[in-house]
Amino acid sequence: MGKRVNIADKETLDKIYNALLPDEIYGFIEHMDVLAPGQRIEYTGANKDYIPLTVNKETGEASYNSWADFPWLKANKPYMVHSDGTPDYQLNENNYALKEDGSASDVSNVNYDGGAFVWAMKIYKQEYTIGSDRVVNFSITKRDGYEPIGFIDTSNKELEGVWIPMFYGAIVENKMKCISGNQPCYNNATAAEKTAIDAFGSRARFFGGPIVETLIDLMILFAKTTDLQGAYGSGNCSGYDASLPPTLGVKPNAVIGGGQFYGTSDGKHLNKVFHSIVLGSYQQWMRDPYIVCVNGKVKVSKNYNYDITGASYEDAGITHGKINDNAAYGPVYAHKFRTIGGFGALQVAPYKGSTALGGCDGMWVNIGIVAVALRFGRCDDGLRDGPRALVLNNVAAHAYWGIGAAILLLPPVGVAA
Repeated sequence: MGKRVNIADKETLDKIYNALLPDEIYGFIEHMDVLAPGQRIEYTGANKDYIPLTVNKETGEASYNSWADFPWLKANKPYMVHSDGTPDYQLNENNYALKEDGSASDVSNVNYDGGAFVWAMKIYKQEYTIGSDRVVNFSITKRDGYEPIGFIDTSNKELEGVWIPMFYGAIVENKMKCISGNQPCYNNATAAEKTAIDAFGSRARFFGGPIVETLIDLMILFAKTTDLQGAYGSGNCSGYDASLPPTLGVKPNAVIGGGQFYGTSDGKHLNKVFHSIVLGSYQQWMRDPYIVCVNGKVKVSKNYNYDITGASYEDAGITHGKINDNAAYGPVYAHKFRTIGGFGALQVAPYKGSTALGGCDGMWVNIGIVAVALRFGRCDDGLRDGPRALVLNNVAAHAYWGIGAAILLLPPVGVAA
């Protein structure tokens, strides 16, 4: 059973808990003018001399190296979680079909009131740019100048963490599910996805927005490279199969072995990062309505407020223009990223990268529409996919076999795993 925090005792618990946590700063500098992804990242702070985490693409297994005892990674555990965002029980980390005690779990139970999620513990982040260098620092403990980016709910309350999806969203009887054994949803417009996510529970949101930016930077931190497919595995980025209509190669949700990470390199398998196949598989674009591009002007939601017009969102300070007199274009490959306070970093021109240089992932833009963002990739986009891949050329009503959604579940304020 997951631990539930008495909010009245939270201040006392924080003092006890934080006294046991390391007080170091962990970070990196992304030298954006350096195109080679392995040379682009410089370690700083407590991890200055760390050996990065690696994933063996033959066995799929991870070697944590210097990161083996990092508190955020150690807290990143798989759970069955009630629909209200409170934990039910922890899953066996190497076989999600089992509970920790070895008995059968509900990971494939379509009638379970909740779903399979991974605990992303709150971590504080500082991010800024000096010239062509993007500086990113993380702290387990709270400190001046650091923000809990991705850990603020719609009422602007700070959360102890968030639940990220282990599986792609699947709509079952008009309700979005996050369990193994079913086909990811497809051919739905944003509004239908929102209705299905709302039906899951009042604390359910689209998996997108600032938490994805924080997770991407953690992936860069642990691997010391911006070639994140190369570091963690290429997933099902090249699994397109015209003989498999209507999903054309999008694999059903499945329990993947190997613990917290599993990575392959042939482009045809489900992979996972932080126990999530959504973060590692790149087989279907994930709707992210917390980034909206209004005729080229990028606007963002920092707290999972939902407004697909972008009218209530904050200006990201990014305006995309035409390329070669074209209002719609892509893929382009960024090597520059603009820091958006309280959110993360998004791509900006010029585009001197490639699938193997700079940010390594593709971006598509249409400045003639109000575009609702898509994340990660699709099973016929190959190495153009990746954690930083971003589509800004589809309206909210666009429905397609290669577009789905996943659930981010917010715990009640004060509740931790």
